[in-house]
Amino acid sequence: MLFELQIRDLAIIEDLSVEFGPGLNVLSGETGAGKSIILGALGLILGNRASAGMVRTGSSAAEVQARFDRTPSVTSALDKLGIAYSSEDDGLLIRRVVTEAGRSRAWLGDTSVPLSSLRALAPLLVDYASQQEHRVLLDEAVHGRLLDDFGDLGERLRAVGQAVGAYRSLLVRRAELQKENDEREARDDFVRFQLSELEELGFQEGEWERLEVERRLLRDAESLLEVAQQGEQALYGGANAAVEQLTVGLRAARRLAEVDPQLSPLVAELQTALVAAEEAGRDLGTYARGLHQAPPRLDAVEARLAEARRLSRKHRCSADELVEIQGRLEDEALALSSLSSELDGLADQLQQARQDARQCAEALRDSRKAAALELGGRVKNELKSLGLPKARFVVSVEPLENSVGAVGLGEAGAEPFATQGGCDRVAFLMSSNVGEDLRPLAGTASGGELSRIVLALHQSLSGNSGVQVCVFDEIDAGIGGVTAEAVGRKLVAIAQVSQVLCITHLPQLAAGADHHFRVEKRVDGGRTRTQVVQLEAQARVEELVRMVAGTGRTDAAETFAQELLDRLAAERSQVGPSRSASGPATLTRNVQDGSAPSSKGASR
Repeated sequence: MLFELQIRDLAIIEDLSVEFGPGLNVLSGETGAGKSIILGALGLILGNRASAGMVRTGSSAAEVQARFDRTPSVTSALDKLGIAYSSEDDGLLIRRVVTEAGRSRAWLGDTSVPLSSLRALAPLLVDYASQQEHRVLLDEAVHGRLLDDFGDLGERLRAVGQAVGAYRSLLVRRAELQKENDEREARDDFVRFQLSELEELGFQEGEWERLEVERRLLRDAESLLEVAQQGEQALYGGANAAVEQLTVGLRAARRLAEVDPQLSPLVAELQTALVAAEEAGRDLGTYARGLHQAPPRLDAVEARLAEARRLSRKHRCSADELVEIQGRLEDEALALSSLSSELDGLADQLQQARQDARQCAEALRDSRKAAALELGGRVKNELKSLGLPKARFVVSVEPLENSVGAVGLGEAGAEPFATQGGCDRVAFLMSSNVGEDLRPLAGTASGGELSRIVLALHQSLSGNSGVQVCVFDEIDAGIGGVTAEAVGRKLVAIAQVSQVLCITHLPQLAAGADHHFRVEKRVDGGRTRTQVVQLEAQARVEELVRMVAGTGRTDAAETFAQELLDRLAAERSQVGPSRSASGPATLTRNVQDGSAPSSKGASR
């Protein structure tokens, strides 16, 4: 229950405090008096967006404060939000301040909180219905959400969303792989051709430098051969070669050492020199014989260098980088070969994912059909009590047609088609008169009928989740006379289980109020101010007369107003006193994700 709403410096409201009571609270008044500003203030309490334009001209900030009953569900929500609250206080105090710069702060009790906390609590505190719901009801996308909320199908809907989402992801992956696979063969042939060239060359790291050195040597092979042969003759193979001379010297040194041991080191030195001369001579001979093979080897080296140069130009790299490029091509060839394997393995995953999505979607459809029968029956009964005894109301659940964003859950992508919202098209169908076919609301329901459907849905959804306050903002559009009285009785009935705040211009609705407030605007000191007056006794009669006849007050209008009050008071006494309790789950919370009343239209 909303006990009190305090508003300071908001739009044309300077300082206002309204204490609401249990049951049906009605706010009436001339257009532009500020009724919607009061509901806009309530919207700020529930986390609506604020703007600098809301602050009263000349003020530095606007402030709104509301005191609600702290029910067990609210206490549980506070615990989940981690907000400490005194256990001795059974109320919930919410405060919101908006500065002239458009910034705002919020408090729960003495604790500063983010707006997300207010929005989290909003669905437990206030539910809001307005004329805009008439337009909202014409959107079939809303019908499905209402049905799912009524049937408490959130878990099934989430399961469908996850299953269809997983299946769609696999379809996207398959399409990507198929596209890649179409390009794979051409790329694979190209990669393998490039790889075969590099593998055939078999270039090694650092080989280019070694080949360059070898080529320089081979190009000078003739002169090197001559020098090597001369050196081999001088050391080993020619007449009077160094080896022969050292041999003669070694013999002489040995004979001398036999006589004089001091010459023994000389023998060792000559022996070492002889061995070195022999090895050097033989090495030069081997080198010279190798140079005889220079022309064929030079051709091979030149050819290998030319092929390495060609491939390095082709791959736009240095010759030494060919080894690295060969490794990358080997990795790519391996990845290309594994692509087709992934595509083959994906087929089994797709089959299982499609079956899972279809099973979840069909389970949701069965639940929706059962909920549709129950909701349709409830609304039909409510419409009878709202002056539409012959009306038929059906919640249609039909297979979804193929459309953008839908996937086929049958073989080869055939029907049934599904989105993450299921495989059904939900629509509210109605026939107001006997003999007329059921048609969508957009093509059949008048404004007055839509007002009654809004009320019927609010009442039919009762019990799905609890709120403390139900707000009805001028849902009386397009109705009057007997129908208005029926709507008034329905509001009285809703007020038996939940506190109701209702803005209306109809005396038939206002007459059923447990608490009637007149919102009026006055000019004082060159400034416009809004005030709220609670009406009692004769003041209520006068307000009803104004609502009936405007400024043209007549005895007939006064008689009609008094009769309305007396009749509805008698009917209410038969029902029993209104009580405030958590009760109806209502339309707008489901349609608009728990948003509270907007502050737009504050000039009303």
